[in-house]
Amino acid sequence: MFMRALREPLLQFFGIALVLFAANQLIHGSSVQLDHELISISQGRVNQIAESYRLLAGRLPSRAELQALVNDFADEEIAYREAIAIGLDADDTIVRRRMRQKLEFLAEDADASAEPTDEQLSGWLAEHAADYRLAERISFRQVMASADVHGERMNAEATALLNELRSGADASRLGDPSMLPSTLPPTTQHGVAALFGETFADALFAHAGEGWFGPLVTPLGAHLLLVLTREPARTPELAEIRGKLRSDWIEARRRDQREQFLARLRRRYSVAVDWPELYAAQPAPADVPKLRHPLDTIHTNGE
Repeated sequence: MFMRALREPLLQFFGIALVLFAANQLIHGSSVQLDHELISISQGRVNQIAESYRLLAGRLPSRAELQALVNDFADEEIAYREAIAIGLDADDTIVRRRMRQKLEFLAEDADASAEPTDEQLSGWLAEHAADYRLAERISFRQVMASADVHGERMNAEATALLNELRSGADASRLGDPSMLPSTLPPTTQHGVAALFGETFADALFAHAGEGWFGPLVTPLGAHLLLVLTREPARTPELAEIRGKLRSDWIEARRRDQREQFLARLRRRYSVAVDWPELYAAQPAPADVPKLRHPLDTIHTNGE
């Protein structure tokens, strides 16, 4: 019976496994013991930590402060490795987005950040002139008949003030005090609307005559207006917006690099989406809008 049992494959398998386990224990010790991984912090990394402290504190850290910072970096690295080891990075939206950002950053060719020439910036301005067009601006002076002071006689008081102003009266001596400015420098219609309201701004920018006119009524009172200057809408010269053109041109190059890189990656993958019933019945859109890069991305799994 004993010899027959020794010839059983299952028993032989357990015997071999027992021998291997015993040998491993003798060579490597108990499995309860933890392997010690090396965390190597280079001199360059220490200098980087010290420089980061200097930028925040205005001075280099002391030896004790730097040691504390290095210890914190080591603790962070330990925690990161352990988190990765147990899969805490999986299905984490913030981690996924950060990894995407880093990958796309690496994908950006150095040429994408090269300084553009004036010729390139001029071409960019001509191609995107509508994006940089300066809106019409108006500067004006206003005299107000206050609703609080005059009540129902507000419009009649404003008409009397208008006659005086048209006769050459000093505007600084007329009208009621207001928290609104008496004179506004060149301002767009949107800027005027933010202060006086849209109806007021529409009437002001539609006015084509000269001299004092009004009244234009707001919740504060009846306003009499004199247009001082009018700057028509125009496309700015290159020198006026060189800095913005440069940053927009470089960002567009980087965006193109990222999109080309992602397009190459997409060709390596197939995407299957199990749409919820609510959306499955709806026809697929012919044109899907491009989301802003990179954190406005909407994930189909509801992240």
